[in-house]
Amino acid sequence: MNILSISVTTDTLELLWSDDVISNYPFIWLRDIDPSGFHPQTKERIFDLTSVDFDIQATSVRLTERGVELQWPAQPQGSVFSQQLLFDYRQHCALQDPAKIDYQSWQGDFNPPRHCAEQVQQPAAMATMLRDLKRYGLVIITDLVGDRSGEQLGDLIGFKRESNFGVMFEVINKPEPNNLAYTSVSLPLHTDLPNQELPPGYQFLHCIANEAQGGESILADGYAIAEDLRNQNTEQFNLLSSRSMPFRFHDNNVDIRFRHKIIGLDEEQQINSFIFNAHLAAGPDFVAGNGLEYFSAYRELISRVRRPQYPLQLKLQAGEMMIFDNRRVLHGRKSFDPSSGKRHLRGYYIDRGEVDSRLRIIARELQSE
Repeated sequence: MNILSISVTTDTLELLWSDDVISNYPFIWLRDIDPSGFHPQTKERIFDLTSVDFDIQATSVRLTERGVELQWPAQPQGSVFSQQLLFDYRQHCALQDPAKIDYQSWQGDFNPPRHCAEQVQQPAAMATMLRDLKRYGLVIITDLVGDRSGEQLGDLIGFKRESNFGVMFEVINKPEPNNLAYTSVSLPLHTDLPNQELPPGYQFLHCIANEAQGGESILADGYAIAEDLRNQNTEQFNLLSSRSMPFRFHDNNVDIRFRHKIIGLDEEQQINSFIFNAHLAAGPDFVAGNGLEYFSAYRELISRVRRPQYPLQLKLQAGEMMIFDNRRVLHGRKSFDPSSGKRHLRGYYIDRGEVDSRLRIIARELQSE
């Protein structure tokens, strides 16, 4: 993509591109992202935005082989912006992001994408898997060899997230459990650790053995549930997306509490999180008024989570691992008989930012080839 012409207004640089798109860049914004204002090694900004006037104007602008060159008042050295840099920012001055992937909601007839463990060792296949993960919130990894292979795959993505359960956790039936996951009883649909200030992003569950009768995994897309609530009962959706719910986990060693809106929205009012855990909810309180209305909306949401059209059911086999967005996809399981066979899942968390970072790095590497 090439720049065909340049023009200026009082405070803005205007570019016409070869695809007939016109983009505008305020001078104060250009001064702030001037590549010379960043440390050459750390890539961190060393330019002080308050050192120039807010209504700064370029004294000269020209298009050269190096890109767009601007001269600033009282500054002997001008700024050079490559055409690629300006192209990357041409949509409302926002940097294009390979990790920005629109979600696609699903219901119980969804067939999660499956990716071979050996293949996702390669960057392009890893990127495909991570894009599926961001789009659907759920993927299955197949053909893992060895008890530690699931853990090692996570190392290719990013840093693991530690919690009060440790970095790695073993989902088995324990004699003295401090969490329902460590029992053989049925586990209702939920998201993990809503009591934390920031609940973990993605959960990885590697099946080591699943020979017991029962114990099927149950998953549901919280975004699909929230979308339907928004369409069918806007008032209750607004309550659950504007008021926070207190959550608490406590045992002999910790007492961790935090409040979250069950339905999270971004600046454009799009759903970007669904945090739901009825067995860790401290219970809706009446701090901000409208307590009964909120209680009614919360109770309705619990009923909706249990509706048969939302959950899908699967039984992981040894050597498979499911990865899901813990701030979107609810998970649970059916009860199982521990005397009928071994059931052992090994899990860990990796935050959303690590997945996004890996996608960006892979995109950069593939582009440079």
